[in-house]
Amino acid sequence: MSRYLILLILTAPFVFAALLNLLVTYKLKKISRRRYMTQSLLWLIILAGIALANPIYRFLFSNNLTTTEPLSLFDVIQITGIVVVLFIANRSRAKIEILERRVQDLHQELSIQLSTKSKNSKD
Repeated sequence: MSRYLILLILTAPFVFAALLNLLVTYKLKKISRRRYMTQSLLWLIILAGIALANPIYRFLFSNNLTTTEPLSLFDVIQITGIVVVLFIANRSRAKIEILERRVQDLHQELSIQLSTKSKNSKD
């Protein structure tokens, strides 16, 4: 089995999970259309880069544009780790944004309640 195929098999589930998560978040109207499109494009570029790594390497090697060795098993694990870290960081960022929005809404609600209490106490 080719190391490039192993790389694709290991990383594709994380890319598809990220795309599915983006779609669900967009459908629930938690992110804008622009953010959905840019993040989807980013994940699709990552998937395309991983899927086309072998043909790109063969093209570069055949035209003497690179003299490096093909992917080693360590490279496969390292690239998979990078994709996993990107996936986790993206999910963490989304959760932080949701929490920030919730805190802002709670702060606004608390300010309204405090202002109505102060008006009632003056009367």
